[in-house]
Amino acid sequence: MEVGIVFGESTTDHFTFIVNPKNELPRFGEFLTVKNRDGDDVLAILKSVRNVNWLMEAGRGSYDYVEKTVNIFSKGVLEKSEAILATAKVVGVLRRANGEFLTKPAPNRVPIKPGEKVYLARDDDLSRIFSNGHVRIGRLIARESIEIGLDVNRLVSRHFAVLAVTGAGKSNTIAVLTREIVSNVNGTVVILDPHGEYQRLSWPGARVNPIKATIDPGRIRPGELAGMLGIAENATQQRRFLSIAYYTVKHEMIDEGLTPGGKEFLERLRDKVEDWIRASESDEKEITYIDHRGRPVVRKLKANDRDSLIRVSDYINEFLRDFEEFIGPSDILSELKLGFANVINLSGMEEEQMIALASFLLRGIMKTRVEYIKAKNVNDRNEIKRITEQYPALTKPLLVIVEEAHIFAPRNESNPASKWLSKIAREGRKFGVGLGIVSQRPKKLDDDILSQTNTKIILKLVEPNDQRYVQQASEQISEDLLSDIASLGVGEAVIVGYAITIPAMVRIYSFERDFKGHYGGGDIDIVGEWGGNIGESVDEEKALEDLP
Repeated sequence: MEVGIVFGESTTDHFTFIVNPKNELPRFGEFLTVKNRDGDDVLAILKSVRNVNWLMEAGRGSYDYVEKTVNIFSKGVLEKSEAILATAKVVGVLRRANGEFLTKPAPNRVPIKPGEKVYLARDDDLSRIFSNGHVRIGRLIARESIEIGLDVNRLVSRHFAVLAVTGAGKSNTIAVLTREIVSNVNGTVVILDPHGEYQRLSWPGARVNPIKATIDPGRIRPGELAGMLGIAENATQQRRFLSIAYYTVKHEMIDEGLTPGGKEFLERLRDKVEDWIRASESDEKEITYIDHRGRPVVRKLKANDRDSLIRVSDYINEFLRDFEEFIGPSDILSELKLGFANVINLSGMEEEQMIALASFLLRGIMKTRVEYIKAKNVNDRNEIKRITEQYPALTKPLLVIVEEAHIFAPRNESNPASKWLSKIAREGRKFGVGLGIVSQRPKKLDDDILSQTNTKIILKLVEPNDQRYVQQASEQISEDLLSDIASLGVGEAVIVGYAITIPAMVRIYSFERDFKGHYGGGDIDIVGEWGGNIGESVDEEKALEDLP
């Protein structure tokens, strides 16, 4: 359908056209086609629409002049002087080779010719560009008939980010992606869920594996254990004592035929530290410990060592008291299921414990995938069998989605989790480990990790600092896309990057409405929880009956 004629100056990447008033007004974000000077079909996207009246141009005359103009000329004359001008940005040239449509538009090298007619892009052309991906995520905002599909190979191997303000639809987007990856391509997804938003994730025929986050202190590294207990990184003496106690207790339990881990490991760790506190009060002030190589070492305690040991003991006791429910002997990696959405519930943990568990999980996933790929390359059947039996989910590529990613990979800070996230962002592609990061605070995210997410699904971002930070971390986000991001509504997104052919403004599918699913996110009905009308008393017996 013709929508207008190119009018005024045009370039290789922009043109203005006057809209045909006889046809329906094209909407912001609509895709258009027009001929360039070589006669090629050029694809463009509508970026602005403005109404002008040649008899009443802005800046000409006072209020009285405008009022007289309105009174002097008939309504028909004024209407005939009206025009709608639109500006479009060129996306590229639509090419066909051997009768086949090439889905990636080629660069446009020559300007659009003034006087050329502008048409709405054909549905079949847009479908070839946007609808060939493995997973369905939504529809074009300006053309509801066009479904958007993302290339999973590119989405997972080159990583992605979902960024937005609170309430803009991040959780819904992750639920849609997870459902599509698990159901359509039999993928394995691991979701780190700090707020328990996905604990009720479900859809018809869903394969979801909810996992309660537990930490086995005997499996994690001493540095991770120190972070989990809340010992600061600059508390080097406390960390040193924790480390030597860790290796000592581990060695002693193995000698006793026990598996070092669980609550018993932490209790023995505390008891060992308290033995050393008592030794610091004795005349000899000597302790014997086992170093990381398994060698016994005798150390003479100094006067200020006692305070450090007491602080370590306090940290262990506080953790045992406050977070006993998260201590367990299980290996969380072995609980992951192949071809499932594995949701790891971190709610109830402090950030230190979340980071420690994330570090252990990410390290285990990455190292096991490296070991498995190497074993396959050299046909090491024993190693392949061991990993297949112990960690079946890690015998295939998988996607790790990190909610509230700014907790685990903060900007200008380093922690055990951020180190492994960075490693996966850099090297995960080679070993089949994909990364999806989700955050409502992009400017607080690690620059390096965000910049290596090659597909970005950006829902509404209001704060200019967040917008600029995201732009700096992505080569594909231009100034005009920034203004698009600010104008988005709830559930709408700009998608740019490797998994989509060209940037697009998309209305993300509603997980509940379109897929009959549920994920447990959303806001609390405050007024409903408070009981409704002002002055209305609360029925205490009814409230107790409603408790789960």
